[in-house]
Amino acid sequence: MKLRMKKNAKFAKIFTVLFTIAVMTSLCAVTAFATGGAGGSEAAYQSTITFFITWIRRIGMMVAFVGAIMFALAIKNNDAEQKQAGLITMIAGFIVAALCAASSMFDLFT
Repeated sequence: MKLRMKKNAKFAKIFTVLFTIAVMTSLCAVTAFATGGAGGSEAAYQSTITFFITWIRRIGMMVAFVGAIMFALAIKNNDAEQKQAGLITMIAGFIVAALCAASSMFDLFT
């Protein structure tokens, strides 16, 4: 009985290793093609960067909006720590949005 269990465990380990090797080789053997044309990859890069910059700017403005709400609620409660946290959050959001708006001066597309 023990000998049979040892053989089954050994068979399971071998099967697991072979199955893992087969799956990894099938996943790694994928052919990737670049877009055709001279400017295809540059245009794809530019559109991807533009997409991310647009959304990061929007997220920065939302963070600034949340910071403004935090600051307004802190003024209502007259809490100095919450005022400071709201101002810092609002300024951080404006900085992120300003960096995205000034992305053209970083020469990302050259």
